[in-house]
Amino acid sequence: MVSDLVTSSTAADPRLLRAYRRLLRAYPPGPRRDELLDTLVESAPPGRRRPRLREMVNLLWHGSRARLGRPKSRGIVVLTLLVAVAGGCLGAGVANWVGWHAVEPLPTGAEAAEISETVFPGLTVWGGGEAARVVSQSDGEGIEYGYAVSWVKHTAATRDVAAYTAGVRARLEAAGWTVTGVDPPLDQTNVVDADPADRSESFTATRGRLGLRFNDYYWAGRPAYDGDGNATYYLWQEPPSWLLTVTWLGFLPGAFLAWLLTGWASRRLEPNPGITAPVAVGAVLAVLCVVPATLLALSSDGRADETAAPSWQGLAFSLRTPAVLFGLLAALLLFLAAVQRPPRRLPQWQRQATRGLDLARRRPVAAVALAAVTSLLTGLGLYALVTQQLLPGSCTPAVPSGIVDPPSARTSDKARVFIDRQATEDQRNLAQAAIWRGMGGSPEFAGDPRAPGFLSAYCSHGRVDSEVAERLPSHWSVELTSPGLFRGLAAEMMAMPGVVAVQHVPD
Repeated sequence: MVSDLVTSSTAADPRLLRAYRRLLRAYPPGPRRDELLDTLVESAPPGRRRPRLREMVNLLWHGSRARLGRPKSRGIVVLTLLVAVAGGCLGAGVANWVGWHAVEPLPTGAEAAEISETVFPGLTVWGGGEAARVVSQSDGEGIEYGYAVSWVKHTAATRDVAAYTAGVRARLEAAGWTVTGVDPPLDQTNVVDADPADRSESFTATRGRLGLRFNDYYWAGRPAYDGDGNATYYLWQEPPSWLLTVTWLGFLPGAFLAWLLTGWASRRLEPNPGITAPVAVGAVLAVLCVVPATLLALSSDGRADETAAPSWQGLAFSLRTPAVLFGLLAALLLFLAAVQRPPRRLPQWQRQATRGLDLARRRPVAAVALAAVTSLLTGLGLYALVTQQLLPGSCTPAVPSGIVDPPSARTSDKARVFIDRQATEDQRNLAQAAIWRGMGGSPEFAGDPRAPGFLSAYCSHGRVDSEVAERLPSHWSVELTSPGLFRGLAAEMMAMPGVVAVQHVPD
């Protein structure tokens, strides 16, 4: 056999021989490679220099089936390819996350102060600070670059909207910014009962990868508690050009790792046909967790406004939940593969390493049920469920006082405003109006101690005694447009009667 192979190989064109050998690497190492090489060389017509396309596809297809431990299965290669695509998508998401963390953060310190002084010279500026790289849009329809909002209360100068906006543009251009777009003046032609004195002007500018949007709103005739508008600027960091390349380079190692793990699991499960079908269904579900979400991200350009980002630029953000589901399913399936009896061809020490899991191997259905129930109970938080429902009085509530802004809430867009339970309805209405003035959007009031979510402001687990709960302050949950707005909100709220605390809530 060897002498025949040497003779055939010598007679064949060296280029054809090298091509066949590369293709035969799809098969597992062993004598089968030599046998196939001999057959292919003998059947090749004289003068052929490269394999035919049909031969290439056939060798790769059957070689992959052999590699995956199921040479008689036609579906294993398709399933493995799908899992590899899902793994590649997750790999791209991980690379995207790493790439975003290499992007410079928003300006802070002296650089941020220089921008604020250019836009609002001589005024007290609230907001600014840090922001997440990518955030969800407020309507939940897409993602956008994380941005920091800075604002000032109106003065006589800022109420002259056109003149002040023109001055801001001139100062920014002198500081090296390029104005990229100017919005048309406010048009309220079709607005019922519109005040003709209302004014609004906006424009966008860039400097390097920094983007800036300026807005000046003046609503004449509004009552003092509602406020007559403000002047703001949004600042965000656009990603570098190399982020797309880094993101999709991460696809390759993710796909390769998923292929290897799927092949290993397939070979482990091959002696046990009864467990193969449930595992295959689980693998398909895992793929469905990731691939549609990735395709949806790729199909969206997200360009609703200046800060909105194409969804692929925030792929790591878009795939957070699908990645968790995929990871749980993958861990369960790999566990089932690990507990199977090792093939006899493995070395003795490898067989001994997994022999302690024979009980799970002998009862695979019970193992699946046990793993599923364990995962479910873990996800629901069994401990929190028991303590919250079965142990009244197990929590002693901690009532915040004053301004509470812990370091862990630095990039959080969530806040709470606490108001004394004895506050009058007018005081509550004035406080809620102040939340809007302080750039705290979408406040949700919780005043009933029995309502869902009321006690979560005081206890992360356990239950509060009903008499104690009745005396706790009511509170608003507030969504901040950007994390740095908390300081301005706190200053606005602590001046209101009845307000006892303003808390920046960590993510």
